[in-house]
Amino acid sequence: MTVEELKQLTCLIVDDDSFMLSTLSLVLKQFGLKQVFQADNAQDALKLIANRNNHIDIVVSDLNMPEMDGIQLLRHLGALGVNLGVILVSGEDPRLLESVQNLGKQYQLRVLGSISKPVKKDLLLQYLLDFRREVKPSPQGPATMVFADELQAAIISELIEVWYQPQIDVATFQLVGIEALARWQHPEKGFIPPNIFIGIAEKYGMIQQLTDSVLKQSIKQISEWNKMGFDISLSVNFSASGLCHLDIPEVLHSTLRNSGLRPDHLTIEVTESALPKDTSATLDILTRLRLKGFGLSIDDFGTGFSSLEQLRLIPFTELKIDRSFVHHASDNKASQAILESSISLAKRLAIHCVAEGVETQEDWDLVASLGCDIVQGYFIAKPMPAAEFVPWVRQYSKKHRAKS
Repeated sequence: MTVEELKQLTCLIVDDDSFMLSTLSLVLKQFGLKQVFQADNAQDALKLIANRNNHIDIVVSDLNMPEMDGIQLLRHLGALGVNLGVILVSGEDPRLLESVQNLGKQYQLRVLGSISKPVKKDLLLQYLLDFRREVKPSPQGPATMVFADELQAAIISELIEVWYQPQIDVATFQLVGIEALARWQHPEKGFIPPNIFIGIAEKYGMIQQLTDSVLKQSIKQISEWNKMGFDISLSVNFSASGLCHLDIPEVLHSTLRNSGLRPDHLTIEVTESALPKDTSATLDILTRLRLKGFGLSIDDFGTGFSSLEQLRLIPFTELKIDRSFVHHASDNKASQAILESSISLAKRLAIHCVAEGVETQEDWDLVASLGCDIVQGYFIAKPMPAAEFVPWVRQYSKKHRAKS
């Protein structure tokens, strides 16, 4: 979002301190926001938000308030299914703020960040600029109710599209890979968020079908792009059920060979939490995938409880740091420490390190200074449909040449 676009935003400040209400209101008006509402308690805030005529885009809320605190407010906002941004402000311990921020994300809220008091104007402005108003908001509540048979039909008919997010080499600024991401545009219900339909696929045993569909589409697509001269790798996320079939290394090897691709063109991403408990079968499959030349990435590193153990057991070639430890890490000592140690760990293990969620110049500068190998995130490009990829590459290459 640009500074000019801020003039279209409506914000609600929630704080029981009248001085903070007036101070923050003045700052937001100086930024040029269209309208600023105030509430000195969470109950009144909820009434303002529930009144859809107010069209509130962003809530700036304190945590420590009487009767209903900021954490309870987040819970109620999550239950309302509202599509707005949230900025947390508090004089509490920054670690506590970080925990509440993560809780907000668990409630499916668009948490833009947290700020310790006294509020830094530059950081508040940065969080506001991070907000992206959706022209067609993702459906919430009943609108997102889709059924297993609808998803089954969409997978069979290949209505689940594959979008691609570029991965850039930090040292050379060159495009080196793309991650394949499933997207579903329902004909009647509009855009269905991945966290909803992937959850349905896992619950009703369709996740392997979904993975197979994404693989089939993306391998065909990257084969075409490589024939055009784009020598890039493809990353695809695998579910736990996909790591239970002992013949998967042979099947994938045959599929890539028939597509004219090498095994090193494909990286299998697995999250620590998705790894099956049958470690002998998993280790068998993943080791043979490496033996055949495929890349192996441990995704969302740092969010699981046994990531280090998995790194010791499985021959990963890539460590992918979760965006929660990357975006705005320069303003968060805990995130910065985890980010730094993760990159250092990857270096010591002699594997590539990928930082996802790089959304600002500050994010890029930090991961670059720490020696990260590859980045992906909105600072480079959002996920895009296949039709937009080649034009984006040409524009990016032109921009990079101009910088050089």
